[in-house]
Amino acid sequence: MDLIRIFTEFATEEVCLKYLAKARWPEGVRCIRKNEDGTLCGSDKITEFSTKEGQRKAKPGQKEGRKIPARHLYQCQECGYQFTAKTETLFNDSHLPLTKWFLAITLINNAKKGLSAKQLERDLDVSYQTAWYVAHRVREAMESEGGVFGGAVEMDETYVGGRYDPRRHPDNYQKQAVMGVVQRTTEITPSQVRAFKVPNRTRETIAAAVRQHVANDATIYTDEWSGYRHLTKTHHHEIVIHSRGQYVQGDCHTNNCELFWGLFKRQIIGQHHFISVKHLQRYLDERTWAFNHRTMEDQFRAIVVRMAITAALPYAKLTAGPSASPRTKGKGGNGPAA
Repeated sequence: MDLIRIFTEFATEEVCLKYLAKARWPEGVRCIRKNEDGTLCGSDKITEFSTKEGQRKAKPGQKEGRKIPARHLYQCQECGYQFTAKTETLFNDSHLPLTKWFLAITLINNAKKGLSAKQLERDLDVSYQTAWYVAHRVREAMESEGGVFGGAVEMDETYVGGRYDPRRHPDNYQKQAVMGVVQRTTEITPSQVRAFKVPNRTRETIAAAVRQHVANDATIYTDEWSGYRHLTKTHHHEIVIHSRGQYVQGDCHTNNCELFWGLFKRQIIGQHHFISVKHLQRYLDERTWAFNHRTMEDQFRAIVVRMAITAALPYAKLTAGPSASPRTKGKGGNGPAA
């Protein structure tokens, strides 16, 4: 999706709502009300109607009341429940029009090295808080899918944090460790990656990551870190010794992992400058989505569909609780999330 198509094909709120409804219910709108036993009503007997734009009465001291925008609603004929296409989705409880939401999705998805909330604030003409909230909800829809990797698999880890400073970081272990698993290109799919936070890079942590993300018959390529040595007992395991200047030994290398780390750290350094450990996984998911879906023709629709089927992310939940780890940045000290 490009900006010209966004402005021509999704110029009105009505068109955007129809597109969202079709993405959420490709076989027709169904009731989303949950019964007492946790099951869905699921009725397809739905009535559509719209409310007119109105205006609340002005409060004391105000010149005029707040405008109430027109709404396009659905009502179930069986249970009487009323809902919209945005109810219980990542678009839920947002006063931002879908025309701006779709523009935000396009801008974020098309950015090769990510897009800062400050830039999104300028492009959408909204407040910084709104832009930051929108960006994180789009990233929430980019969460990595499950499953295991087979065939040729690379594993590598890195640290996300500031430059070495003995006054703040005596060593790398006080930064946030991140693990990456890459399945090399097969006859069916291009190379795929998963990246996730880990508490450390010990043998136990690596073993748990392998059990969760790597098939038993896969060939694993890593560097010479001692935490990988036990993999010879469970997998075909080959290592490349970086400390000796070895980076490629036949098929043994971790260059695909290193490529992904380069893309991710360029995003932090060049766009966000500062990110928090609390939200680090969403930034990893954003870059993972871009990497894994780089050959997909209609990424825009895929993101809209995932936003429509992903549970709502309230602002209170997104900002609740302090980060359990130090705040990190691309090449420097601490700072607020960008």
